[in-house]
Amino acid sequence: MTAARFGPGARLGSRRDFQRVFTDGRKSVGRRLILWSAAPPKDQTARLGLSVPAKVGGAVQRNRLKRLVRECFRLNRSRFEPGDFVVYLRPGCRWDGLADAQRDILDLARQAGVYKP
Repeated sequence: MTAARFGPGARLGSRRDFQRVFTDGRKSVGRRLILWSAAPPKDQTARLGLSVPAKVGGAVQRNRLKRLVRECFRLNRSRFEPGDFVVYLRPGCRWDGLADAQRDILDLARQAGVYKP
């Protein structure tokens, strides 16, 4: 797996993984999103899970925001500390493009101490 891909090894897949991050992880709150971070259960790289409620918008809007988060994570995955991350997009989250999404996500990751520039 290369850092340039966002394959199955870069994703949180099971409900158990999400629950572990929510119960054992640290929560960082931003204006447009919430980031939970937890240490990895084994020797592994950073993995991402997404939670986007229907209040964020219609299906097209939610999918666009999820694509932006995944792309930001894919491009910066090597700079994230090893661990599991869940990004929750808050209602009212709007980004004009990838640059806006990256700014919000990476600022919150720096604040949480899980991103090394």
